[in-house]
Amino acid sequence: MLKRVSASLFIMSLVFLATPLIAFAQAGAANGNYKFVMEDGFTKYLEFDARSDDKGAATGYMIFTDEATVNTQDVDGNKEPFDEPVPFSMKAALDTMTIEKNRAVISGVVRESSYASYIGKYVQLVIEDNDGVEVPDKFVWSFCQPDPGGWIPEDAEVPGDRGAFMSWWSTDAERNDDVGIPSPNLIPGSLKSCRTYPLNGYEWASILKGDGIITISQ
Repeated sequence: MLKRVSASLFIMSLVFLATPLIAFAQAGAANGNYKFVMEDGFTKYLEFDARSDDKGAATGYMIFTDEATVNTQDVDGNKEPFDEPVPFSMKAALDTMTIEKNRAVISGVVRESSYASYIGKYVQLVIEDNDGVEVPDKFVWSFCQPDPGGWIPEDAEVPGDRGAFMSWWSTDAERNDDVGIPSPNLIPGSLKSCRTYPLNGYEWASILKGDGIITISQ
């Protein structure tokens, strides 16, 4: 079992709403670079470039570096660090993007990292393109562990039960604008990226000072 002890909260906590992300995919592009400092005082750098089609598929990359180090410990053994702590860095291949006005959620898979335990993890970047002067650009990111496979739940008293494969939507019958909430996916291993939520349901990273630009175009 591994335990990560970080001097920097570069894995941001997100505040999600209960409803899923509902938006029509549109072809577009998003790119940016940002050098910034958060409460821990360490300098961080974000760079990304993504282009998507009208089906939401995307190509591109994301680079993130952090002067803060990460201690990877073996909590089942002598709890000594496996490797000498080094500044964190990673590069991800982006594969999906959804744009909604001046906001976008972009996802991909970590392909390179100064810490091997991050390779193969999902990464999600949420951005907001503002004028960058009076209203600064905003962003937040998170890393997610791939969903492990496993057995498919079924009712032992119902031969051939296929309930786990069924899906439905719950909506408010008194509201015509209610997009509804879908049933959860019960098939293990089917999650291919970090879970997405409404773009107004994310809490942005708290930046003390920074310089850069984020651009979204459709």
